[in-house]
Amino acid sequence: MDVATRGLILLSCLCAISAIDLEVVEPSYYVEPSASLDVIDYKDPCKAVAYLGDIALDEEDMRMFKVDRIVDMTHRTLNTTHTRSQANEGSPNTAVPNQAGSRRRKRAATSRPERVWPEGVIPYVISGNFSGSQRAIFRQAMRHWEKHTCVTFIERTQEESYIVFTYRPCGCCSYVGRRGGGPQAISIGKNCDKFGIVVHELGHVIGFWHEHTRPDRDEHVSIIRDNIQPGQEYNFLKMEPGEVDSLGEVYDFDSIMHYARNTFSRGIFLDTILPKYDVNGIRPPIGQRTRLSKGDIAQARKLYKCPRCGDSLQESSGNFSSPGFPNGYSAYMHCIWRISVTPGEKIILNFTSMDLYRSHLCWYDHVEIRDGYWRKAPLKGRFCGDKLPEPIISTDSRLWIEFRSSSNWVGKGFSAVYEAICGGEVKKDNGQIQSPNYPDDYRPNKVCVWKITVAQGYHVGLTFQSFEIERHDSCAYDYLEVRDGNSENSPLLGRFCGYDKPDDIKTSSNQLWMKFVSDGSVNKAGFAANFFKEMDECSRPDNGRCEQRCVNTLGSYKCACDPGYELAADKRSCEAACGGFITKLNGSITSPGWPKEYPPNKNCIWQLVAPTQYRITLLFDVFETEGNDVCKYDYVEVRSGLSADSRLHGKFCGAEKPEAITSQYNNMRIEFKSDNTVSKKGFKAQFFSDKDECSKENGGCQHDCINTFGSYSCQCRSGFILHENKHDCKELAVIMSSTAYLAPSPVPTGLINIPVRKPAPGLSPPRLDTESKSHSTKSTWSPTWNARMTTWRFTTGATAKPPASGATAAARNLHPSRPAATRCSSAFSPTTRCRRRALRRPTQQSVAVD
Repeated sequence: MDVATRGLILLSCLCAISAIDLEVVEPSYYVEPSASLDVIDYKDPCKAVAYLGDIALDEEDMRMFKVDRIVDMTHRTLNTTHTRSQANEGSPNTAVPNQAGSRRRKRAATSRPERVWPEGVIPYVISGNFSGSQRAIFRQAMRHWEKHTCVTFIERTQEESYIVFTYRPCGCCSYVGRRGGGPQAISIGKNCDKFGIVVHELGHVIGFWHEHTRPDRDEHVSIIRDNIQPGQEYNFLKMEPGEVDSLGEVYDFDSIMHYARNTFSRGIFLDTILPKYDVNGIRPPIGQRTRLSKGDIAQARKLYKCPRCGDSLQESSGNFSSPGFPNGYSAYMHCIWRISVTPGEKIILNFTSMDLYRSHLCWYDHVEIRDGYWRKAPLKGRFCGDKLPEPIISTDSRLWIEFRSSSNWVGKGFSAVYEAICGGEVKKDNGQIQSPNYPDDYRPNKVCVWKITVAQGYHVGLTFQSFEIERHDSCAYDYLEVRDGNSENSPLLGRFCGYDKPDDIKTSSNQLWMKFVSDGSVNKAGFAANFFKEMDECSRPDNGRCEQRCVNTLGSYKCACDPGYELAADKRSCEAACGGFITKLNGSITSPGWPKEYPPNKNCIWQLVAPTQYRITLLFDVFETEGNDVCKYDYVEVRSGLSADSRLHGKFCGAEKPEAITSQYNNMRIEFKSDNTVSKKGFKAQFFSDKDECSKENGGCQHDCINTFGSYSCQCRSGFILHENKHDCKELAVIMSSTAYLAPSPVPTGLINIPVRKPAPGLSPPRLDTESKSHSTKSTWSPTWNARMTTWRFTTGATAKPPASGATAAARNLHPSRPAATRCSSAFSPTTRCRRRALRRPTQQSVAVD
C-alpha cells in the first residue's frame, strides 16, 4: 500500500459489476429516453472518471485530491465479481483510493459551498422504469431526511439542477453533493431498492462522504487488511488530520454512512472493520441501514444551517407553539416549522393563542405563513399582537411557518393546530393526487373528493404511478371513483380497487372529478396519480410534424407509418420497411414499399417461428423481381431455419411465381435483397402454419404417415391394406386356383408371395413347370428358401405344351381348387378347397418379380 499512501491509484474504467475485462471510458453524459418526446441528459455516475466505493468521482474531485502521480491499473487483473455485505450498499467495483498526502480540506460533510443545495431544496425526477412500490420507497427515504433535517425534496418543474433516480448497471452509486449545471443521476440498481440503502445514497447526494474515512477512525475501529478482497484496499484508507472536518461531531458508529463489519470481505464471516470495545466492554454495532443516526441528523442540520428551533411536521394533524409558550419567548429567536402532508391533501391551520409584540407591519416580532415549501413561497400572512388570525388553508400539501423575535418585550407567544384535509378544488395544469398518508397505509373512514380543472381547450389526463386499495369484486368497501366532469353526476369513467393499476384516463373536457372512500377495516398503501392538461397534438395543421400517420397518446403523441414503411431515425419521417421476427401462425409479407417498386440496396430478413411440431408454408401471390435464372441481382431466398446457413429451399428471381414452400422444421427464414440498379414491383406472399401430426410418433401410423393441411392420413406399404382403425396395416392374402394359369404379361419374370409353411430340414419344394393353355407359355418355378420366406421365381417360354401331370399335382398342392379328393400339402387342411392350417402361422413365401 505504499503507492496508495503516496499517490492516487486511478483506475479510470467502468464496466458492469460482473465484468472482468476492463475498458477505459471518458467522462460523458447518458441520454435516457422518456415517455414523452423530451429526453433527460444527465450526468451519469456509472460513467465517472473513478470511484471511491459507491461514490462517483469526476475531474473536479480528482483536482481536489491534488494527484501527484497516477498508477494505471487497467492491465491488472482484478476480481470484480465479489459480493458485498447484505448490510451495506452495492457499488461499482473499480478502485480509486484517496491521496493521503493532499493538503486540500475535505470533510465528512462537504465543505465546498457550491456542493451544498441552495436553501436545502433538492428537486428530483424518478425515471419511468421504476415500479410503484419502488417509487414509494424513494419517497419514504426522502421524507425520512425531511423529517429529521431542514432538507426538502420537491418534484422538479423548471429547476436547472436536480437529481434523477435511475436504474444503471453500476448498482448503487451517486456523486457527493450538488453538481451544478444540470441534472445528475443517483443510480438505484439491482438489489439497491431498499429503504436504508436509498437513505444512504441520498446522504451522498446531500453532501456526505463515508464515516470511516475520518482521520480519527483508528481510535475507534481496526482495519483487518488480511480479510479485505484483493484490489479493494482503497476503500479503507483514511484522511489525514485537516482533510476531514466532521463539523464537531464525535465518531459515529451508528451512522448510516458507515461501512458494515464485513464490507468487501473475502468471506461473509470475516471482519474487515472491527469496532473497538467501549467502556462497557462491548463492540458497538456498525453498518446499519435502518434509519438516520443522531450523529447523521446533527451533521446534516449543521451543514444546511437549520434553525435551532422548529420542526418538520408530517402527520395528518398536530400542533406546535413558540418556544417557552405560554411562559414567554426570548429575544432574537428564529424558528421554522414545515408542515408536509400527502400530495393531494390540503392543510387547515388554526391559531389557538396569539400574544406577540405589536409593531407597524409586524416589523419586529412576528409569525409568517407561506403557502409552499420554502421562504420564497407566496405569503399567506404576517401576524403579531394578540388578535387571532382567521383559519388558513393551503393551496397544496405544504406550509412554511417562520417565527422571529427581535424585541425584549416578553409575551406568551403563540400556539397553533393543523389538520390535513383531502380533496378540494384543484385549478392548475398539472400536479399529483395521492391517497391520504401515501405511501403509508391510508387512514380509515376517509372520504376525499377532488375537482380538477385545467386550462380551457384542453382535456385532463390521468396516469397512475401506483395503486393498492382493498380488493373486492364490486369495490364495495374501499375504492376510487373517477368521472368525466365536475360533479358526482358526471359520466362514470371507472370505479377501481385491488392491486392492478388502472389504465390511463382522458376526459372529454377540461374537468375531472375523483372520489376516494375508505371504510373502517382494512387499510392499504393507496394510490398515487399524476394529472396534466392533455391536448390532441395530431389535430394541429402540421399533423404533429409526422410524415404519414400521427397517433395521439396521453400526455404526448407519436408518429407512425403506413404498412410497408417504418419510422426513420428522426422518429417523424418514414422509409420503406422490411424484415422482422414473426411468431403469428399466419399472415402476409411484402417487399419494401409494396405495391410500389421496391427501393434499391435493401436487405430484408423475415424470421418466421411457429410452435413446436408445426410446419410453415409460404405461398407467393405476386412475384416480380429483377433477375434471370442466376438470380445475381435481386432475389428472394427461402430457408428452413433461422440462420443464413440453414437448409436452402430455393433462390428465386424474375417474374415466375415460386411453388408453395413448406419448411422442414417449425421455422423459416426469408431474405430479400436488391441491388442499386433496376427495381420491380416486388412480391406479396402469404404464410400459414399447420401442425405436423406425423412428426410425433409417426402420427400413430403403423407404416407411413402423410401430413395434409389441417389433418393427416396413414398409408400402408405394398402387400398390405389399411385396417378399419385407419392406422394399422394388415397383410393382403393371395389365393390361387390350381386350374388358374398365369395371365399374359409384358414382364417375362415376376414374384408372387404365397403363405406356406417352411418344409422340414432336408426337404425342399419341387421344381414346377407349368404351361398356359391359352397363350402357350411355359413357366419354370424354382423355390429358394431363406429364414422367413420361400421365393418362387418363374420364367415364361414360347412352347405350347400342356402342363405335366407332376407339375399339375405340385401346383395343385400349392393352390388347390378341386374337391376334397385333392391332395393338399402339409401346410393346408384337406377340405373341399385346401385351406391354411390354423394351428401354426405359416411363413411368407414370395415369388419375385424382376
